[in-house]
Amino acid sequence: MVFGLIVFAVYLYFFVGFGEILLVVKSLDLSSTLLFYSLALGTMILVMLFWVSSWRTLLRALNVKISLKNAFLYYWTGYFVDLIVPCQSVCGEITRLYLVQKETKQNYGAVGAAGVTNRIVAYSIVTVGLTTGLFYLLSRNKIPGFAIDLLILSWVGAVAFLSILFYLALNDSAADKLASLILKVLKALRVKKFTSQGGLSPGTMESLRSFHEGFKFFRVHPRYLLKPLIFQACSFTLSLTVYVLVFNALGFNHLLLDFFLLAYFLAGAIQDATSAFSVGGLEILLTNLFIFFGIGAATSGVAAALLRSVTFWFPLLVGYIIVQVVGARNLLSPKVREKIGTQEKQEMREGKISGVASVVGSEQSCFG
Repeated sequence: MVFGLIVFAVYLYFFVGFGEILLVVKSLDLSSTLLFYSLALGTMILVMLFWVSSWRTLLRALNVKISLKNAFLYYWTGYFVDLIVPCQSVCGEITRLYLVQKETKQNYGAVGAAGVTNRIVAYSIVTVGLTTGLFYLLSRNKIPGFAIDLLILSWVGAVAFLSILFYLALNDSAADKLASLILKVLKALRVKKFTSQGGLSPGTMESLRSFHEGFKFFRVHPRYLLKPLIFQACSFTLSLTVYVLVFNALGFNHLLLDFFLLAYFLAGAIQDATSAFSVGGLEILLTNLFIFFGIGAATSGVAAALLRSVTFWFPLLVGYIIVQVVGARNLLSPKVREKIGTQEKQEMREGKISGVASVVGSEQSCFG
């Protein structure tokens, strides 16, 4: 990420000029900029809140109950992982799966079914929006060639990812095959815990049954998907609104829908696919896109930086803080304190009190 920021700074220095950027910053109406920028940050929090509400609704439908506060913490923790690891939302879902199961002691299968269903609902809305937006933009014939190629590639990726999610949800043997494949890979890598395992463990089989039953429940009772659909539609709309607010912060309140749709879909697709590796490259791409629409080079550079501070750096910073909070809370749980106390007494008897630090460190990690 640091390297990406350096690349973007070098680009601005040679192709835009820091002097020009400084002039743009000085020309801004400070009160108006702060107002709209604050609204953009607040809207970003609302986006996350609607995502969380959708996910929590699906969990409750499967009798997995967690508070809104914890759901918010866990969901943003998963989003933080998605931002730093380019694994197309999979790592974030695994993180949430672990955190929810650790709190509720519910079967992994039910929690996983709710998570995947939430992804299906979200990506269905995104894919419909991207498809509609793509046809609209192509009919307008006012977008650069490189942007068309990236949009089409993004659409193909979205459809492919959504198809995989539907396959997991609708094919009763899909998750079993995936679990068996993972087990074979672990054996091939000679992971000690799995080398002697002949097949899927009873616990894994039970989780898979719950996973299938969760999807079957939503197929039989589709009314439970209505509220998540509304929540995700609101989240999608507010995500686009963030872009409008950022440009209002810079004094641009007359830009066309074409501009916002193109910027939103391109930035969202590249950020989702490349995560932290998008830093630098995406800012440069957005700067050139804004220039194509007639915005000055210096203003475009400032706009790209401001937009990314809201859609990437702000969630990353909040996510990092939440990860520390979740880790500290786990450390302070009664079971962990008891374990630490027992270990401390043992180390004191052995004259190795310094070993307590390793126990604390292992319990503080919220990812295993």
